[in-house]
Amino acid sequence: MKNKKIYLLFLFLISITLSSCSLRNDKKQDESNSFSDINSNLTINNKKEKKPKGEPYLVGVAPDDYNMDYDTSRLKSLNEKKSKYYPKDGVKGIYLNPYSVADPKKYNKIIDLIDSTKLNTVVIDIKDDWGNITCDFKSKDKDIKYATDKVIDANDFIRKMHNKGIYVIARITTFKDSVISEKHPNWGFKLNNGSLLVNGLGESFINPYMDDVRNYNLKIAELAAEAGFDEIQFDYVRFAEGFENISDDLDYSKGKWENLKMKDGDKRVDAITSFVKEAREMLQDYDTPCGIDVFGYSMQVGRADGIGQDFKEISNQTDVMSSMIYPSHWGFYSFDIEKPDLEPYELVKRYLKEEQKEFSEIEHKPQSRPWIQDFTASWIGSGNYMEYDKDAVEAQINAIYDSGQNEFLLWNASSKYTKGVDY
Repeated sequence: MKNKKIYLLFLFLISITLSSCSLRNDKKQDESNSFSDINSNLTINNKKEKKPKGEPYLVGVAPDDYNMDYDTSRLKSLNEKKSKYYPKDGVKGIYLNPYSVADPKKYNKIIDLIDSTKLNTVVIDIKDDWGNITCDFKSKDKDIKYATDKVIDANDFIRKMHNKGIYVIARITTFKDSVISEKHPNWGFKLNNGSLLVNGLGESFINPYMDDVRNYNLKIAELAAEAGFDEIQFDYVRFAEGFENISDDLDYSKGKWENLKMKDGDKRVDAITSFVKEAREMLQDYDTPCGIDVFGYSMQVGRADGIGQDFKEISNQTDVMSSMIYPSHWGFYSFDIEKPDLEPYELVKRYLKEEQKEFSEIEHKPQSRPWIQDFTASWIGSGNYMEYDKDAVEAQINAIYDSGQNEFLLWNASSKYTKGVDY
């Protein structure tokens, strides 16, 4: 009898427990529905957010608290970051050597060219090919002060350009830097004898693996964005040419990539790609587009891990991709053209066809804005080059338009451009 009483008591307690759980679940479901209804109308940055599976949002709790897959670096597209000076019919620009600005005759000639044509953009060095910072940004940073060689007044220059409706792009020579490597030899790559690695022109590269190096260039870009430049363009975003052939004989740090289980080539690619991502993310805070220069050859190779460039990976991380597709810079039979410099229209047309295909295969397609040539490449030898006159420059431009694109940049290192070109 005693056992029977205990058994009945046990059944009674189980019954109460199950009933209580059922009530709590019903109440929880009602509350859940209520929170869901409230939060379905909540938006962040005017965009509705996906709720994590299994749990509703709670009022006042940020999405990041749920460890959501929420890429804050892609909050704004290129169109949302364009300044009011971005040309409605597309960027049609020229490189302006900053030292030409100090020469009234050269400067006025360039301004007259822009005023009298459909050109609407200038690209000017704020960190030149040697590493000189050409604007005095009044920075307290000791390294930036060291490298500053005031050539132009950034605020005055931007104001004058904007008064004429000209879009202004600041070019930064990134990892080729003979100036700051003189102050910080450990930022460069050292040979066995302790000297810095230099190329055939006596120029040295600095180490993309190092945070100090990366942050130095990002600081310059940030100062340029604060000064009012419409866009920042990074050139030489790579390791030195042929780096993979000599890297084992060099003394340098691999930073946070040192102990990663990756091949050296993959480490270089990751270092370069991540820098481009960091630059774009930083500039997004200023609504300033990020552009990258690469040799057109990078697209054809695809993954040049020797210098750390993967064309698709970089393209996927930037807002604007400016491939240098100068006909003179291609080897014989590139794109099935025997002597590319002699066929500027075909070279540009065939390049862009392949580039468009590459861009179609990535998630975030950048704006294509190729660099084309307005110079004569006599150094490639008689019979292999031609005089780049009005017709040759126009041939490249026509190829761009015929490819369905409308943006381009013209390069001449001395800023001496051909007269009478129909842009």
